Parts: sequence; C-alpha cells; structure tokens
Amino acid sequence: MIAEAVGLSVRFKPRLRRRAVTALDGMDLAVQEGDYLALLGLNGAGKTTALHCFLGLLRPTSGAVRLMGHRPSAGSSLFREIGFLPEEPHYHDYLTVGQAIAYYGGLVGSVGWQEEAARLIERLGLGEYRTMRVRKCSKGIKQKLGIVQCLLGRPRLLFLDEPMRGLDPLAVRELRDLLIEANSNGATIVMSSHMLSEVEMVASRVAVLDHGRILAQGRLADVLGPSDDVYACEVQSCEAFPDYFAEGTRREATVEGLLPAARFHDFMDFVRGRQLKVLSCTLRRGRLEDAFLAVLKQGHA
Repeated sequence: MIAEAVGLSVRFKPRLRRRAVTALDGMDLAVQEGDYLALLGLNGAGKTTALHCFLGLLRPTSGAVRLMGHRPSAGSSLFREIGFLPEEPHYHDYLTVGQAIAYYGGLVGSVGWQEEAARLIERLGLGEYRTMRVRKCSKGIKQKLGIVQCLLGRPRLLFLDEPMRGLDPLAVRELRDLLIEANSNGATIVMSSHMLSEVEMVASRVAVLDHGRILAQGRLADVLGPSDDVYACEVQSCEAFPDYFAEGTRREATVEGLLPAARFHDFMDFVRGRQLKVLSCTLRRGRLEDAFLAVLKQGHA
C-alpha cells in the first residue's frame, strides 16, 4: 500500500460565531502502487483536507495516514519521492518563470532535472514565457508552472488538487497525456477533480467523498456499475422493429431509436435480413457523472 488513510477525521474548532466544522469524518482510503485514483466530491466534501493530511500539512483530529508504510512528517525524506500541485499554486512572484523552474529543480536535486524541465516546458508551451515575471502571468501560465514543478524529478507518488483548473483545452489535453505517461511509467497518482469527463479518460480507480465520508471507492468500471451503453441509430423504416429497439423520431423514410449495446449484433442481423439501410449508428457510453450523482443520492437516502 503506497498511501492509506484509516479512520481519518478532521474537526475545525469554532471561531467567533461560526460553528465547529467536521471536514473529514472517519475516512478510510487505500491507494495501491500504480493506481490512478480520482477523488471526487462536491465543494466542501473534504477532498483538499484529505490531500493536506496525506502531505503532513494538516494534523488530523483522529485516525492516521501512511505513505509508503510511514507516517508523514515535516522534513521527511519521503517527500523526495512525492510531487504536489495545490489547487491555487503561489510562487515567488518576483522571479521569472524560468527562474522559478530552476529554483524548484534545484530543490529536487535529481540528476538530469534540467533536461526534464526543458522537456516539460516544451510540452506545455512555456518557452515564450521563460522571461516573464510570475506576478504578470495569467492563472493558466501559473498552473502550467505548477505542473512542471510537481513533475520534476519523476516522483513516485503525485498528489494533484484540481490540476486542470484554469487550463485551456489544449493544455488540458497535454496535461492528460503527461499524467497518463507518468502513470504508465510507474507513478501513482491521487487527483481531485470536478472535470468528470476527464476523469473517465485517465483514472483507473475512483473514490466518492461526501461530507468527509467515502461513499464508494473501487475500480472505475465497478463504480460505473453494469454497462448501460446504448447505440443511437437512424435506420430505414419498416413496419415493425424488435421490442428492444426503442423508437424515437419517425420520418417519412427513416426511424431514429436507441438499442442496448448488448443487442447490437442482433439488430444488425435484423436489418440485414430485411435489407434495410443504416444511415448512422453511434455508441453512447454510460457516464461517470450519472454514476457520481447516483452514489451521492444513495448516500443521502
């Protein structure tokens, strides 16, 4: 187990007229080496608090976390193998982008970090901003700078808090490819995200967090549940279609409808047997968004 939380609770004491807040409530989370785990939840679910506990930035009220079999503590050598990207990264704003990368590369201290930095700068399109002061950078450029610093040294374990926030579509795709590459090369990734469509493309496992409790965790396919994929087809009309073909719009010569993915070959046999033309047939996959909302609804029942 590369990262584990057992009975993790965090309660913030009341201040002024505000009530006490329970950010985490007995959370149990297990991360195996090689996982790409997405931590999902609404705002205030406790995702960032959980990441901060794993990183030793926040001491839990009760429970414990372990990284690589050890409890994290400030200054631990464990962090030589860990990369972190906070939700809103802040840097020494008087440095240029190039100077900031050199500073963090020096802290990493691994052999060949300069070549790795150059590769990441090229991939993320930061070359033209090397001489720009960080204080003048847009949110997207600062986010790219954060991505470079957390990937330098090829860490064994990555904690990413909303890493795609503020990025344009091209940068999101490049980051997605970089993270998939890192994971395929052995890095374990724990990522919080609200971009569920992106999570579906990259994560191998997910955990749904709500009010500090894990409602569901496991392989992405298991959380999605039984396949409810369907095909949306437009086909030449005929007098009667099979019961499993849910007819929609009927036109003069064609019919649009839906059929379960499991009956696709049966339907193709049907249209061939009647010599019907298929104008289009598109797979619509079950979505993580639907599964996520269903888990939350069940948790509130």
